[in-house]
Amino acid sequence: LSEKEFLVDGGFSLADVAVASYLLYVPQFFKDIDLSRWPNIVRYMKQCASREFYGKAFGPAVQQYLVQALDQMGGEKKKLFGMF
Repeated sequence: LSEKEFLVDGGFSLADVAVASYLLYVPQFFKDIDLSRWPNIVRYMKQCASREFYGKAFGPAVQQYLVQALDQMGGEKKKLFGMF
């Protein structure tokens, strides 16, 4: 995912539905998890959760919670010792 937007060339596919649905359970059930060390995964999860039909399938409250949680994880990278 460092060089691709979705799992399969050509855009969003059934593979993304299958994988993202499992990945997006993690922040729902483990609220204190921090995935920021995997920025490409966080970006991917946010892109999938932001899709119109994700909100229709899981509800707007779940969608909004996930997008906000992933926004917080995908912020600025932390620097080692505040310098590197």
